[in-house]
Amino acid sequence: MSLDEKPSGEFGPPRVLVVDDEPSIREVLKDFLGLEGFDVYVVSSAETALDCLDDFRPEVILLDLEMPGMNGLQLLDELAQRRPTILPVMMTGYGTVETAIQAMKSGAYDYILKPFQVPEVIKVIERGLEQRRLEAENVQLKELIDLYDASEKVGEELDPDHIYDVLVHMMGTQSQAHAVSLWRFEQNRLPAQVRRWIDPDAPDSVGELLDEASRICVSEGQDTSTALILNNEDLKLPAASPFSLLCMPLRGEQSVLGTVIALRVPPRRRFRESKRKLLSILTDRAAAAMDNARLYGDLQQTFKQTIQALANILEDKDPYTRGHSERVSHYARMIAEGMGLTSEAVERIADSALMHDIGKLGIRFEELNKSDPLTASEYEMFKSHTTRGKWILEPIEFLHPLIPGVYYHHERWDGRGYPVGLKGEETPLMARILAVADTYDAMTSHRAYRRALPHDVAIREIENCAGTQFDPAVVEVFLAQMRAHYGDRTSRSERWRSLAE
Repeated sequence: MSLDEKPSGEFGPPRVLVVDDEPSIREVLKDFLGLEGFDVYVVSSAETALDCLDDFRPEVILLDLEMPGMNGLQLLDELAQRRPTILPVMMTGYGTVETAIQAMKSGAYDYILKPFQVPEVIKVIERGLEQRRLEAENVQLKELIDLYDASEKVGEELDPDHIYDVLVHMMGTQSQAHAVSLWRFEQNRLPAQVRRWIDPDAPDSVGELLDEASRICVSEGQDTSTALILNNEDLKLPAASPFSLLCMPLRGEQSVLGTVIALRVPPRRRFRESKRKLLSILTDRAAAAMDNARLYGDLQQTFKQTIQALANILEDKDPYTRGHSERVSHYARMIAEGMGLTSEAVERIADSALMHDIGKLGIRFEELNKSDPLTASEYEMFKSHTTRGKWILEPIEFLHPLIPGVYYHHERWDGRGYPVGLKGEETPLMARILAVADTYDAMTSHRAYRRALPHDVAIREIENCAGTQFDPAVVEVFLAQMRAHYGDRTSRSERWRSLAE
């Protein structure tokens, strides 16, 4: 808040409180400072000065060092506890180096000797107010920078749960609130509280008070589309301890997505309009992030539906491999998780596995399922499914991340694979994982030209080919995951019955 901002939010002259037991000093300062445009209030004792702090809300205090009862140094100590933002200036007719040092140590901005010239006092006050103004601007600039950084962090998120977590934490810290709640509005549903944040230093009753006040705000006629500053009287909670509530709407492109509610209780001051305007930066960015997250979720759903539709088309064409892509996707997911990859990488690999044979859509059904050995030309046609798969996916930009698995899953660790002949880690990890998953399921599935192999035979073959056909590290993880998921089961039907359970 600016130094000269009144509680109402209006602006006025700087307020100066004069504390001196000499009537002549009080009257001179009141008259001359008033002529200079200051709002001046005078009292004769330190005790009276403390009593009028809340009503007058001074920005500057001119205080005498020697007074009956509480002296000036004691008053400085009290001010440091109660109103640390006030600018205190010490006055005395008994000045010594020691008293000056003591006054400055106790928090006095400056030290004036009596008798003084009033212009000298005015210069000291103006210089002090200018310093405080610059300090306040620095604080506000830091707040703006912090808020900008916080809003950038929120704006980069696409996971709704993470947006909620970041928003309530940032709202709590940036608003100096005791507690924050976030309510989400869904179409045709009642408002629901999705997050709550409590300051570790908050009073024990704050959580209950926040819940009660928040429910009234979102369910009993309060305008949640407008930023509001409310208190006990506004919400008709006479039994509650004093509080101040800041309600900030989260406005999306087409509707109000929710509201975030911050609570303060004494000794922290009530929220002011300046804080509401500042925090609108954060809530506007959060609302945009929530909109983006919704759109991203819709895109992801479309992505999944597209992949599943393409996989269904492929498997409908080839009854011998029906379910193959889904099983390869499951095994590939197991391996990726076992290797400790990120959730995004795991999903990408599982989705690529669903698409790994999409290139077979360009191969005639009869050639895919011959019971006789393939001719050289037919084998070359079969091998082309990796290149065809890449060709099918390339025009669809959001499917590009899946292409490495589709194109390279028939490469070998020893470099004797196709379509390029990559060796070792030249082959993308996604494709090395799919190679193991695809081969295992192909061996344990019925085909037109042979019966399915038993599980233990397929496992031995995978082990034997580690270091030649397959990446040994991928094989090691695959075997460990198979033991962890299926134990000693050897029947494919048993394994998939286990998965279903």
